Amino acid sequence: MLNASRHAGGTVTVYLEVTPDRVMIDITDRGPGFALDGLPEGRMGVRESILGRMERAGGSAKIVPGPGGSGTAVRLSLPRHDVPGAAEAGAAHLDTKEPA
Repeated sequence: MLNASRHAGGTVTVYLEVTPDRVMIDITDRGPGFALDGLPEGRMGVRESILGRMERAGGSAKIVPGPGGSGTAVRLSLPRHDVPGAAEAGAAHLDTKEPA
């Protein structure tokens, strides 16, 4: 959200949806847009901090054009069950069970 605000300017919209199986977050800005393919190969921030981190945690991340082709949307999805290796990847644990 901070990067969207810094680099795109204007309004940033955050949408969160939680189902019994998944947590999904969409962060959308109304800036000039962002093309992952346009980043130089050595720039790893988005590739590792967003895409890589979500993959290592058993989830997914997509960077797509915003509504109507303007701006950028980052779509994150993470299962709510235990994911092998998620703790080692630094992911937050999302437990669906009530505490004892």
